[in-house]
Amino acid sequence: MAPLPLTSLQNPLCKRVRKAAEGKDREAFLLEGRHLLAEALAAGWPLLAVLVRLDRWTEWSARLLPLVDEGRVFLVPPRLVEKLATQPASEGLLALAARRPSPLPDLPSPRGYLYLDAVQDPVNVGILVRSARAFGLAGVLAGQGTADPFRGQALSRSAGAAFQIPIWPVKVPEFLSWAGKKGVTLLAANARGEPLPRATLPQGPYALVLGNEGRGLSPELLERCVRRVAVPMVAGWDSLNVAVAGSILMAHFSSLRFPPGERRKTSPDRILDSREPRP
Repeated sequence: MAPLPLTSLQNPLCKRVRKAAEGKDREAFLLEGRHLLAEALAAGWPLLAVLVRLDRWTEWSARLLPLVDEGRVFLVPPRLVEKLATQPASEGLLALAARRPSPLPDLPSPRGYLYLDAVQDPVNVGILVRSARAFGLAGVLAGQGTADPFRGQALSRSAGAAFQIPIWPVKVPEFLSWAGKKGVTLLAANARGEPLPRATLPQGPYALVLGNEGRGLSPELLERCVRRVAVPMVAGWDSLNVAVAGSILMAHFSSLRFPPGERRKTSPDRILDSREPRP
């Protein structure tokens, strides 16, 4: 069976691709570029459709063969890819991927979670998802007002981590109710908190709570956090980018959870983003 041709923007599939790119499709999102497509395939993520530019087909034919047999692969001319792509690095590859909603875990993991309280910059969200995966957290909870982790820049900056770590969109009451019922300790990232070198690992499951880039944590969440932790900085400065601060905090708690002998060595190729220069 051969891939199906796709040549018109008026095709219903093209219209859905555009809708997904705009974040208006509740059941699907758009991924772009060879790196994200490879990560999605490796993770077994459900792909509803894959659009391949004509000159890319030979390179991808073997990996996409199972989807070809299911009628989910489409060959498209360069002009059509250009009109549908939203990222400069689409590389002639687009895929419509299914969203996978799931309930919050009934048995929370002691490895910890990351909660994002209206983190609005998609670049920050993507970096934080990537760091959560890198430092062994059990999942990311995206609170109200947080940029969609499965859209555009956020998905790209996660470098495929979004396919390998659970991500749950949650409202504040739902998150607080879950944490209270399941005994999840809430740790607030706060400049006036306990200096990180003295911060110990909580007993049992916990969630590191990060606030909005401008206003910080909402009072409702801050009040429910039993501990506050801070990244020490030089005198006269008390501000860090939320993705930087969150990554440092996650690295600290990861070092306490996973002793050096338990950490998996990662090759430089695995660490680098697909857009970053190779060594």
